[in-house]
Amino acid sequence: MSVPFPNIQPSSRRFVPPRWANTSSRSQSGVTTKRLWGNKPSEAQLSLGFNNVRDSVADQILSSYDAARGSIASLTLPSLVFEGITGSLNARLQSALTQSGLLWFFKDDDPPEVESVAPGICNVRVNLVAELRMD
Repeated sequence: MSVPFPNIQPSSRRFVPPRWANTSSRSQSGVTTKRLWGNKPSEAQLSLGFNNVRDSVADQILSSYDAARGSIASLTLPSLVFEGITGSLNARLQSALTQSGLLWFFKDDDPPEVESVAPGICNVRVNLVAELRMD
């Protein structure tokens, strides 16, 4: 069951596209051989920053983390998370995620970070990963 991520627009985003699983080996003569281990990329990363938000917003994000039991349940990200990404970059991001069947999760061993900056105001950093998982 997917857990909804709060409908909050981030102040910043950092996206790393999914990568292709492969290994490489080098022989004694220096020849490198590469092997592809799948037909779909996985492990896209998305870091979201929410700056100068109310504590209640941070609480919504932490509630989402608790509902997902950390990195166990997948997340449903609202379109507002991606608002502001336009043109071919937006198309690339959406196709990379939807066509390959990736699901968003909180990153393993990386809970949301909350930094208090003033009474009732904080910064929140969230690290997500898009993975291919079997139910």
